[in-house]
Amino acid sequence: MDKAVYRVALASTDNRFVDQHFGRAESFLIVDVDENGDYEEIEQRFVNPVCMGGHHDAAELKRGVDGVSDCNFVLAARIGDGARGELEERGIAAFEMPGPVSEAIRKLDGYLKLLQEMNNNIKGQ
Repeated sequence: MDKAVYRVALASTDNRFVDQHFGRAESFLIVDVDENGDYEEIEQRFVNPVCMGGHHDAAELKRGVDGVSDCNFVLAARIGDGARGELEERGIAAFEMPGPVSEAIRKLDGYLKLLQEMNNNIKGQ
C-alpha cells in the first residue's frame, strides 16, 4: 500500500460490514486509506458502547469519541446528532454508510475525490 492519506473507523460487528450504531458499537475496524483508495486494516479496536437506550451521558460520549480520536472519519450504520457533534468538534467527519466495508470505503473515497476536484475547479476559475 502507498502512504496512507487518511484513517477511518468503521462501526462493525464482523469487520466485513458497517452494521452498528456508533453509540452501540463494541468495536471499530480501523483502516488506513491511500491516495488510490486502497485500504489496509490496521486493527480491530474494542470500546465500551456509549448509548444507554436512547440517552447519552456527556462524559461517556466524550470517552467514546476518544476511542477513535486518531481517525479522520467514522462510518456507522447510524449515528446520532450528539455523537456527530462531538466527533465534528474534534475534526472527525461522520457518515451513515451501512453495507460492506469495501463498498463504504469506496463511497467515502469517491466523495472525497469529488470534493477535491470541485475545490480545484473553484480555485481555477
